[in-house]
Amino acid sequence: MAKKFIFLKVAFFLMLFISFGAGWAGAQDITPALQQEFVDAKAAIEAAQKAQAEKYSLEPLKKAQDLLITADNAKAFKDPVKFAQASRLARVYAELAKAIAEIKLEEEKLAATQEELQKAKDEIERMKKAQ
Repeated sequence: MAKKFIFLKVAFFLMLFISFGAGWAGAQDITPALQQEFVDAKAAIEAAQKAQAEKYSLEPLKKAQDLLITADNAKAFKDPVKFAQASRLARVYAELAKAIAEIKLEEEKLAATQEELQKAKDEIERMKKAQ
């Protein structure tokens, strides 16, 4: 019985040592390249906001902002994998939000131009009938 207790004690401390060692080995710093991805994601969000993404594509913009917060949290916990994934996804969602906003803005411009064109055609027809 005493041998079992000693064996369990040794096994417990061995597991504890291995888990702490794995934690130290897994704790990596956020590299400058990963940090640049975070900065790029922030810049993409700002570009989307300038393109009026809040008005035209709020959902992907919100997702990008949430992912940027996730990346920031991962940085605090020194999790480079999660930091990189969240930063990249934030940038992609921000770029999507910007693209959608730009398309919708162009659609609005096109609709206004078509309306003006129709008014001009109607005016021409009215003038032809008046002659």
